[in-house]
Amino acid sequence: MKIEKVIASVFAEIERAETLHPAWPRDPVKACSLLAEEAGEAVRAANTFDETRAGKKEIITEAIHTAATAIRLLKNIEETENHE
Repeated sequence: MKIEKVIASVFAEIERAETLHPAWPRDPVKACSLLAEEAGEAVRAANTFDETRAGKKEIITEAIHTAATAIRLLKNIEETENHE
């Protein structure tokens, strides 16, 4: 997959996610847990692929969701509660 398509897919997912779920957690632990959840779904998709050799579409989809969530976390990290 060309980098231009990857970036376009990630930005489209960010837009979709922000429309569906405009609120972002203020607690940094909760925000990071969203990222971990998405990464876990990517691992699950990869494990399923390894077991069934089904298409890689689900892996790609979950990787895009993970990247979009990471960007949302970085975009909003300064707005999270200060837990220093």
